[in-house]
Amino acid sequence: MTRWFVRGVAAALMCLFAASSMADETLKKVNIGVDWFVNPDHGPVIVALERGYFTDAGLDVTIVTPTDTMDNVTMVLDGRAMIGMSDQPRTQIEIAGGSSLAVVGTLIPVPLNVVLVLEDSPIQSIADLSGKKIGYADSEKVERALFQISLAAHGITMDDITLVDVGFAMVPALLDGKVDALTDVYRNFEPYQLDMAGKTPRVLDIEDQAIPPYSELLYIVDRNNVDADVVARFLTAVERGARAIADDPESAWLDFIKYDDKLDDTLNYRSWHATAPFFALRPGLVDRARFDSFASFLANHQLIDTVPSTDAYFLDP
Repeated sequence: MTRWFVRGVAAALMCLFAASSMADETLKKVNIGVDWFVNPDHGPVIVALERGYFTDAGLDVTIVTPTDTMDNVTMVLDGRAMIGMSDQPRTQIEIAGGSSLAVVGTLIPVPLNVVLVLEDSPIQSIADLSGKKIGYADSEKVERALFQISLAAHGITMDDITLVDVGFAMVPALLDGKVDALTDVYRNFEPYQLDMAGKTPRVLDIEDQAIPPYSELLYIVDRNNVDADVVARFLTAVERGARAIADDPESAWLDFIKYDDKLDDTLNYRSWHATAPFFALRPGLVDRARFDSFASFLANHQLIDTVPSTDAYFLDP
């Protein structure tokens, strides 16, 4: 494991012990981009905002949202957000392709993307998907590629299944029998939506026996347009947010829903408590070995042409 921005983080931590002097300091304005609409995945950032941890770190933070499922990266590269979020597979593919993106931290260090079926379905594993109708959303192509690799590991080609674009009405399509299974769904959300509809979910891990470990969400920047001091301060604040959630998820939930009262519903509440254990408690740490392993995997499956050096993925400390 490697800590990035060590000096900057240490300096930012000093701010926490000098809040009174910070009151007289002009806060640095910074836009933080989320990867889609605000949801429990973004807990440490929202809690840090609502509890004033960003202010303590000298930042005036505005949350910005993408216009579509691919825009989370674009708005970092075009300057709408200094710090954004993206999944590890797409981020590594972008960087290997010459993008100026760089990873500065970890939000959720485990995969969340799964295949979802009903408990009473005859589908017990990925190997049982042959001949079935699979519902998907209009998501990024990388997710589709990973699903294809998972199928291939069990001897199934894309010709052996029928893909059905169900838009974002994922769970209704499964409940109505329009599809036999769903991909592009997440272990901390749709299974709870299915349970609330009175059905027992069965969750299948697409990475099982096929895909090496990766992080669902990383903090990313454009290395050509970033303030390292801002990043260090940001990581200090979101670490406080993540630890606050770990210490008392229920209290942190009450702060989370202050951001937008529309977040206060049963599904988000259940998703919140399902997601809380996944947050990186030391977001300034990244696993270099994991990046190397995943780069080799991407190259072996022709998703990247060359394997960059490990340092190419990260901003210099």
